[in-house]
Amino acid sequence: MLSTTTTTVTEECAQSHAIPESLVNKLDPEWVKLWNDHGRYQQRADEVSIEEYRKDPAAYSFTYPTWPGPDVHDVQDVQVPVTKPEGRIPVRVYTPKGHGPFPVHFNMHGGGWVLGGLKSEAAWCRSVCDRVGIKVVDIDYRMAPEFVFPAAIHDCWDTVKCFRANAAKFNIMPASISIGGLSAGGHMTAVMSHMARDEGVDLKLALMVVPSTDLRWSIASEPLRSEVASRYPSISLVENNPWGPRGRMSWFMDYWVPEQLGVRQAAVNDWMASPMLAENFTSLARTHIVTAEYDLSRDESHVYGDKLREHGNEVTMKCYQGMPHAFGHYNHPERGMRKSREYVDDTCEMIRSAHGL
Repeated sequence: MLSTTTTTVTEECAQSHAIPESLVNKLDPEWVKLWNDHGRYQQRADEVSIEEYRKDPAAYSFTYPTWPGPDVHDVQDVQVPVTKPEGRIPVRVYTPKGHGPFPVHFNMHGGGWVLGGLKSEAAWCRSVCDRVGIKVVDIDYRMAPEFVFPAAIHDCWDTVKCFRANAAKFNIMPASISIGGLSAGGHMTAVMSHMARDEGVDLKLALMVVPSTDLRWSIASEPLRSEVASRYPSISLVENNPWGPRGRMSWFMDYWVPEQLGVRQAAVNDWMASPMLAENFTSLARTHIVTAEYDLSRDESHVYGDKLREHGNEVTMKCYQGMPHAFGHYNHPERGMRKSREYVDDTCEMIRSAHGL
């Protein structure tokens, strides 16, 4: 009976998750093959409730093209106090060989503020630590639905400030800090870049990977929702893609920015939800924005980068052609994609350069 049920679900997924004909010849051939051979048979987390997902997260995670990453000199888990609301969160500290003190990069994982954890970007964190010779702190921020907007952002910023205030204890260089993250982590990086400027924390780099910078196309009421979406053609371009359709974003937002207790109503015009709405874009950290050609958030990321440039900030951007939203995760040495490994190479070099290493 179990085998029959599994087969039925697999067949249903294969049919409903097929790549639309309009996209097949535009996508990177490696991604098409990877998706057709493996990804399309995976039920997505947003196709079930968060309660169902948590019973067996591996059943809804596309891990075939991922890997744990290279060995590094030392890995330690540390508990960090956070303030909004008060509590403690775990972070994982990757340390290279050497005596230090070391420059440090803080990573905020992706997963829509609902999914993910310290395994999500372990391969990338380990790669940066190993290749660049820098400490990497991966932050296990608190997630929805238990902790809604903007708790995760405060968790991450509290972590940066905690390490900076205790630089000697953590053997880091407080004047050589960079931050970054993928998807939800990219969004929080954008927000934290503003927070750093406002609180006098000098950042060497803000690395935003496929970030959301204007959530109004997902959380605003009509007609504003559609009006904002029309500004970013990439939303309509791939809104029905099988690996991350527009409805998947809505699933995340229903948990992280829920209607209950007025959270969503307050967030619609809050710059911390949509950093595109920030009042002051001057004197922000050096920024590198990574985008994927076939990603809902591609165009809002580009517009955000242009806005940073217009206000005199140092900004570089790179769009990886033919790639989906989470392509950066798929960097397995054999089963992954060349462009994902290129992304790892590129970001390692970007961080090395930013810290003057």
